[in-house]
Amino acid sequence: MDVRLHACAYSLHTKSYKNNLNSPPFYLFRLQVLGRCRAWVDGAMREIEPGDLLLYRPGDMYKLHVEEYKGVTESGDYYLLCEGKWVDEWWNRMPRKAYQHVHLDDGIVSLWQQLSIEQHRLEGSRTELIQHLLCALCLIFDRASDQSCSKPGSPLRTNWVVGSMKRYIEENALETFRIEDVAKMAGLSVSRAVHLFKEVLGYTMIQYAQEIRLSNALERIRYTDWSLEHISQSCGFGTYSYFHKLFKQKYGVSPKLVRQQPVNAEFWDNLKARGNYEHPVSGVTSDARRYFNSTN
Repeated sequence: MDVRLHACAYSLHTKSYKNNLNSPPFYLFRLQVLGRCRAWVDGAMREIEPGDLLLYRPGDMYKLHVEEYKGVTESGDYYLLCEGKWVDEWWNRMPRKAYQHVHLDDGIVSLWQQLSIEQHRLEGSRTELIQHLLCALCLIFDRASDQSCSKPGSPLRTNWVVGSMKRYIEENALETFRIEDVAKMAGLSVSRAVHLFKEVLGYTMIQYAQEIRLSNALERIRYTDWSLEHISQSCGFGTYSYFHKLFKQKYGVSPKLVRQQPVNAEFWDNLKARGNYEHPVSGVTSDARRYFNSTN
């Protein structure tokens, strides 16, 4: 794989700073995670805030200014320099924006952190691992760009906000969470968050969380020996009776009956049809299901 990572690190500025660098001969990626600064984007200096992702091609002008803002001088970012045929091909797959705002979740940050750790290992450095981490990060940029937008009130901005709420629910559905927490994360009032989510997706936050919980419960019933009561608790249902009621409404059979049935593709497909699933349940692909079935 022709991918070369030349630098990857976290940079923190607590004093005024202006770079005097030439245009980088490599691809330069930069993610703001703390404070703010100004950077050269599309022919002008632009305010950069947490969640702002900058992508520069080799030869693009790069200027960075860190200045005092409301009495505080602080700017933290992850950056990397890379090149290679794979990166060239990835860049040319679609039009690339120099600036986009992305959801600053643990996934993109932790992946960048891991890439930095591997790049700085003095012993046992794994070139192949670094290459794959870098490729994964680029592909996450693609996913993030589908939901990025900078204009409040625009359809793209609305989709980005709703996408952020969906991700929050996906990450917390198996735990106890409140609608208020989702709204706070999105920077909206509870009423606005509830209305916007239902308007865009056609179902409520609670319904979406229940879908995630039920699909996880179905998977655990089939592929673990946990008790049904434990599965109910681990999937975020308050009581087993409530879980039993929702499960039977969804799939037309009780959790106990599913546990008693042998695992086979026909039975699984019937359950999916009853649940009206359009995608693999809980991220389990058809190949994985075939593997699980083959062990019985």
